[in-house]
Amino acid sequence: MDLKTLGWDLYKKSLPENIDEKNIARVAVENRGGYLLYAESGELEGIIQGKFMRSAESEADYPKVGDWVTIEKLSGEAKAIIKSVLPRKTKISRKRAGEDVAEQIIAANIDIVFIVQGLDGDFNISRLERYVAMSKEGGCEPIVILNKVDLSPDPKAKLEEVSRKISGIKIFLVSAHSGQGVEDVRDLIQEGSSVVFVGSSGVGKSTLVNALLGIDLQKTQEVRLDDSRGRHTTTKRELLLLPSGGLLIDTPGMRELGLWASQDALGEAFDDIEIFAQHCKFNDCDHVQSPGCAVLDALKEGKIDQQRYDSFIKLSGSLDHFKAKKEKNSAQAQKRSKRGLIKKPEFMKK
Repeated sequence: MDLKTLGWDLYKKSLPENIDEKNIARVAVENRGGYLLYAESGELEGIIQGKFMRSAESEADYPKVGDWVTIEKLSGEAKAIIKSVLPRKTKISRKRAGEDVAEQIIAANIDIVFIVQGLDGDFNISRLERYVAMSKEGGCEPIVILNKVDLSPDPKAKLEEVSRKISGIKIFLVSAHSGQGVEDVRDLIQEGSSVVFVGSSGVGKSTLVNALLGIDLQKTQEVRLDDSRGRHTTTKRELLLLPSGGLLIDTPGMRELGLWASQDALGEAFDDIEIFAQHCKFNDCDHVQSPGCAVLDALKEGKIDQQRYDSFIKLSGSLDHFKAKKEKNSAQAQKRSKRGLIKKPEFMKK
């Protein structure tokens, strides 16, 4: 497979200088510290060595699906040593589940994040807002897919609700089962571009991926009709080549989406509220009880939806809560790095 097919031509435009393309590969699969790489020489097993571990300050520094890496191919073997991770053009991240504050990168060098929600019971505006903020923080374009329209009594009403509360993003009504709207989604994926599908378990991501691939590559299971929940059989992130020329990353269903974003990204996701926030009396206004708050005034006047405001305040509070912990973790990582310790992240110990 050639590098152009893998999206190299679009990616290299973001690099400040030319890179020797002879020893370049893209991470296709990451599974407990093991890697499958796509390169011009074919599929390779990627190997992490001690020198890389010594330079890594956190798990986020390790290769992730979608990353471009420099390699040294082992002679006579379908294996390669991963020497470095090239700068990420974009990424989508979340806070790793648990008490520790750590970034978990879901995918790298992504152009479009397709946020999938099912209209059979999974529909949740607050969760959509989190995904949109996550996408904008990483520099990706978020696009909402409202799937299973064939199971909804009024899908257009849901579309209008999303349009009203989350402005400035594209929204598509789709039925992966019947094929409705699938072609519209396919048309958004340009040759050489990379997209990722995210969402909760049971929203129909794998069925949609099947439809785009044109084959039943990703296994799916029946969803229990009583609670719209199901077991998603995608257990790892994987880079897949589409017949149309684009690249697609499917992800396991997310039970928890801890927001890993900045206030700037949150402001982009809630741009309707940010417009009023610019007129607050104080730059550090908390939009809860600070005097001269233009956001609270707009809320009282009905210019901001109450549910939308509640989500904004909740997410703002989440960011403030772990901001200090992120800074503490960074300082501790720098101390470990100075000692020259080889750090093996928890995901490689399992």
